[in-house]
Amino acid sequence: MNSLNLSNDLTALFNKREDLKSKIDNHQKELKIVNNSLKDMFHETAQMQLAQQGKDFGQTTMNDGDFKVTVDFKKRVVWDEPILLRVLNSLDPDTANHLASVKYSIAEAKFQNSTPDLKAALSEARTVELQSVSVDIKLREES
Repeated sequence: MNSLNLSNDLTALFNKREDLKSKIDNHQKELKIVNNSLKDMFHETAQMQLAQQGKDFGQTTMNDGDFKVTVDFKKRVVWDEPILLRVLNSLDPDTANHLASVKYSIAEAKFQNSTPDLKAALSEARTVELQSVSVDIKLREES
């Protein structure tokens, strides 16, 4: 883990971390500019290629000089829930269960603000898992 030969000196770790964060931020900004330039260059041609295939979404590839450029138009489907519910309710239960997946959840703030009895009942269905661990370091302000 100490592949950078950093000691456990917090000052050195803090300074190195701040330097890396700044460089990452700058590189991310530069990468965004480059990616936007590539989109500007190939978006229209790629869209026309997909249209020729009768598609609005998907992946298409083109050659440009020594480069093979792949453009991916990703789709995101959003269902109108009231209409979907109406259609699913009109189907026989087996077909509706086969087609639809339902996920129930409760916002954590609403759970925490529930009455003790309701919290106790809901707790049986609730599992809390560690999502991640992060460490932050800042210079203390001198007093």
